Amino acid sequence: MASAFDQLYEAYCHKLFGFAFSILKSKVDAEEVVQNTFFKIWEKRKSIDSDHSFKSFLFTIAYNLTVDLLRERLKEKKYRENILDKATSNYNLEESIEFGDLLEQVQKIVEELPPRKHEIYQLSRIDHLSYNEIAEKLNISTKTVENSINYSINFIKKRLGKDSLLVLLFTALFLQ
Repeated sequence: MASAFDQLYEAYCHKLFGFAFSILKSKVDAEEVVQNTFFKIWEKRKSIDSDHSFKSFLFTIAYNLTVDLLRERLKEKKYRENILDKATSNYNLEESIEFGDLLEQVQKIVEELPPRKHEIYQLSRIDHLSYNEIAEKLNISTKTVENSINYSINFIKKRLGKDSLLVLLFTALFLQ
């Protein structure tokens, strides 16, 4: 079993690293994703369904770990400061004004949400709490939190209107 695992590792480790690195832009983080992906594969080795694509299963795990790590890193102050430094080195006044306008427009739309949905949206997108943390804090189900966030996102997209550039920018910035 171990030799088969080693063969899988050799066959996929470089592809997984490239995939994770393309999203995280960090060698250390990409290596962590590869290591954790194969750790999860090892843990689930007895329950892997051989009728389904192993490669798809492998990359689904890697994708989920990459997204989780990216979210974690975005919460870290130092990581955000690094991103800010890189962003300011390519500072563009026109883009900054457009970004500020978008933030202002989104905030106005968020204020129009029903009070509970507004509160849940703020806890998720501003305070960066997980769905589970919000559910626990507000004593509601995780599914209610998820439904509320989906409602809020769709509401904001709809209110941004037909300006597809604003919707794309909103999606990229606020739907982490």
